[in-house]
Amino acid sequence: MGKDSYFCTAIFRTMKRFFYNGLGVLAVMTLLAACSTSYNISGTSLQSFYDGDMVYLRPLGGDDTKAVDSCRILHGTFTMSGPVDSVMCVRMFFGTSGDNIPIILEGGEIKVIDLNNAMKVEGTPLNDKFYAFMTERDSLLFLLQELPRKESRMILDGYDSDEILRQLGEEEGELRIAIDKLETEFVTSNFDNVLGLTYFLVLCDNAYNQFGYPTTTPQIDEIYGKAPEAFKENKDVKEYMSQCK
Repeated sequence: MGKDSYFCTAIFRTMKRFFYNGLGVLAVMTLLAACSTSYNISGTSLQSFYDGDMVYLRPLGGDDTKAVDSCRILHGTFTMSGPVDSVMCVRMFFGTSGDNIPIILEGGEIKVIDLNNAMKVEGTPLNDKFYAFMTERDSLLFLLQELPRKESRMILDGYDSDEILRQLGEEEGELRIAIDKLETEFVTSNFDNVLGLTYFLVLCDNAYNQFGYPTTTPQIDEIYGKAPEAFKENKDVKEYMSQCK
């Protein structure tokens, strides 16, 4: 939806390909607890047109996958709960509109907050970490996307074309380095959970889409080089990296 963050849209669009190729099962379902716990989701929606609609939790396999849970939005609020045997990365769909946000389904009290221009999920460790990362990444992406507008302003202000190219080139380079560093640190600090595995596969899928065939990038190689053996032996990671050789 328009108010979704850039990351929300990208991560689930790219992860579909892994599911359709049979690569995404372990990427989005990692056993983190020996016994079952429970999730409790409470949410608010400021969008009146959602009132009366259903909310669905679906795995990352696509819009037609069987819902993990569902409930109805009544008077701008909704709640759902259930057992958690393994932590999952899922999407929360609002009605039939296709609007959705990512949620880490883990034990605890999960709050979905409508901030009018963005949906935020908080209350459990992985969701807090996930949305903190997305917020920081979106801020950098916003600055990157603003560069063409900044170029137009500089032209109107009479800046020399060479100076514009030099200044904006430096800013773009610094922003891309910052985004690369942020993504790399996010994956490497989450090697042991669903966040690192899922986002690593997103980076792999981005490389595939950019070049048209399975390949790595310096960023992917750096992350893979730091990864523990358990991460490298994951069948999703192993299969993609084997295709790159």
